[in-house]
Amino acid sequence: MLIVTLLFPVFPSLETNAIYNTSTAQDYLIENSDNPWSTMALSVLGNSSIPTEHLTFVSGTDAIDYAAPILAIIAIGQNPRTFASIDYVATLKSYHSENQIGDSVLLNDDCFGILALISAGESSDDVIIVDSKNFIFSHQNSDGGWGYSTTAGSDTNMTASAILALISAGVDSADSRIQNALSFLEASQNDDGGFYYNSAFGSDSDSSSTAWVIWALNALSVDPNSLVKSDNTPISYLESNQSDQGFFKYQNSSTEEDSFSAVTTAYTVIALQGKKLPLNIVANDVPEKFSFRIEGSEETVCLGEVEGPTALDIVKNAKSICGFTYEIKDTDWGPYLKRINADEAGGDSGWLYFVNNISPSVGAASYELQSDDSVLWYYGGFDWKPTRLSLSAEQIDANQSVTATVEILSDSLWIPLADASVYFGVDTIVTGDNGQVGISLQDGYYKVYAEKQGYIRSNSTLLKVGQGANSSVDLTVTVGDGDGSDDGKDMISFIIDTDSLDFGELDPGSSASRNITISNNGSSNIHMEALVEGDSLFSENLDLDNVSWKNFETDITQSDSQTVDVELSVPANYSDGSGAKSAQLTFWAVAQ
Repeated sequence: MLIVTLLFPVFPSLETNAIYNTSTAQDYLIENSDNPWSTMALSVLGNSSIPTEHLTFVSGTDAIDYAAPILAIIAIGQNPRTFASIDYVATLKSYHSENQIGDSVLLNDDCFGILALISAGESSDDVIIVDSKNFIFSHQNSDGGWGYSTTAGSDTNMTASAILALISAGVDSADSRIQNALSFLEASQNDDGGFYYNSAFGSDSDSSSTAWVIWALNALSVDPNSLVKSDNTPISYLESNQSDQGFFKYQNSSTEEDSFSAVTTAYTVIALQGKKLPLNIVANDVPEKFSFRIEGSEETVCLGEVEGPTALDIVKNAKSICGFTYEIKDTDWGPYLKRINADEAGGDSGWLYFVNNISPSVGAASYELQSDDSVLWYYGGFDWKPTRLSLSAEQIDANQSVTATVEILSDSLWIPLADASVYFGVDTIVTGDNGQVGISLQDGYYKVYAEKQGYIRSNSTLLKVGQGANSSVDLTVTVGDGDGSDDGKDMISFIIDTDSLDFGELDPGSSASRNITISNNGSSNIHMEALVEGDSLFSENLDLDNVSWKNFETDITQSDSQTVDVELSVPANYSDGSGAKSAQLTFWAVAQ
């Protein structure tokens, strides 16, 4: 059984009660307010009159140019989508390329891009945030830290910002990769309590690096005063750097104000006030999800539920749950879907779509989906029609019969489809004039679907016969409150190394993963798929090996074993109540 408990815990205040002159720091920031960091620092000090003109004319050339302004605009309670003459959030998202944000060599634009998008109310499930999160993880250095670029050595600033981004994107603070990053930061602390940027640039502490580390500690609910070196802490180090003029010096040895003093002071004030990035998160309306299915030339590419808002966006967003590749080409008539995986438009075949089994008269990029719409994409001919398959029962005893009915949609009516091939396991039966076939099977799970040349592949339905060749895992989690048989052929048999997985306590917006190992101890190679039954938290949000369980499949050869990553993500907008949740994950197999 899959179990999770959602507690929505109320965390203690992160206020540090730091001793520094807030009045002179605020006066200094007001005098030097023409940057987004000063805006953010003044907002945490509760200033009610913050200059904002500098935020109305951002005209950047890189993704990073828009991240801090978005964070600042939201910090003062404004909307970055409408605050200026352009939509800053849409502009930032336009830099999404090659599965990351901005420059493919740099990491700062991914870290701050995630922080800005999460602050703007974008879902942690958004494909851009998922891509950038994976990009950051893929470039973590062996010492646990991150560098400014994909090839650079680790530094405290990028490591801290990566922690902030990943935590804001829903990664559990107990994740080993986060804990390794925290260990890297802790190892970078000096005897004066502060932190240095990177040993390649010297090992003296500086206020900026120390402030960034404190942000990360705050995000992890780690008290900065608990990091003590020679009786000094990160807080005491920062306090020691405030000048008589109110600004914070870059280092203890600094004597004069410089061009970066305003930003250094802003960083420090945010840290000493016990805050972290993002300072505020916009409570956007929950984006609606739409059911979909994508049928390729040889097999079903993907199915499930994803956000729109257009029929073409369904393909873009489905990539994050199924991992396929696609190509969209811009033309004089608008964008069109040219390729998914190896299926590329050409000749009489291409990618076409239906909504609620009706072919719209507009391009997919222009079709705005409405509530309860269902989208079907398929690779085939322009005149192909949808088909559907239904079973007289979805669970029967061994050797009982079940009737499969195949139909096509013609002039808004479903009519029988003759000569369609109905597939189940390794067997196939062709429908008669009534569109039906009778099926009698041995124990097992069977995915039943139909095909006929010139028609769209049908939906697939899972048929359980007898006890089946399967094994189940009980799943559990707690959600917080937020504030086999031998049939004369090859024997199918496999073993799972655990009978339960407990995901512990997860807050909305967080995730956790567990591993299970499946061993094939039968006399044949097997093809495996999965089924989740129980609480909708699991059926809608459980991934196996980084794809939705609905799209999971794997082959295991005889006497071999395979480890499967089981990840549960609790949506940030989860609203079905706190407490224990449970479900059952069933793996089933057919012989190859």
